[in-house]
Amino acid sequence: MKIAIVLHSQTGVTLQFANSLKARLASAGHDVSFTQLQTAIPIKGGSVRQKMDIAITNLPDVSGADLILLGGPVWAFGPSPVICEAIKLMNGLKGKRVLCFVTMGFPFKAWGGKAALRWMDRIAAEKGARVLPGSICRRGKLEADIKQETERVAALLLA
Repeated sequence: MKIAIVLHSQTGVTLQFANSLKARLASAGHDVSFTQLQTAIPIKGGSVRQKMDIAITNLPDVSGADLILLGGPVWAFGPSPVICEAIKLMNGLKGKRVLCFVTMGFPFKAWGGKAALRWMDRIAAEKGARVLPGSICRRGKLEADIKQETERVAALLLA
């Protein structure tokens, strides 16, 4: 199976989770492409609720992927505006299985993580994606969450 992982990571926490997913899925024999989004002007924070001009310089072509994982940090109780902009701009999501994932600093998933996933899921669904149950990792329990969520995602995707 061809799997595309596309993410935005400011501090490296989301990148750490994405790397765990990549290693696990590749070890199962899948072809995994990996893109860490970059912007023309660094985006250091913000909210999807405010207008921002975001120019992504390396938006990947995911049309050849069978499965797409989309990830980013939780900012201001919502998803990173960078990953949301990427989802809006992506072609090739129609009919594809998509799983969104986020990382967050707060200890409770209800403090932004669940809302961020709903926001990302909605954008992907509007593009015609078949959205799968997403994943949240919390900074306070990062190692345990990454291990648990990597295995949960692998089980869901590889079943």
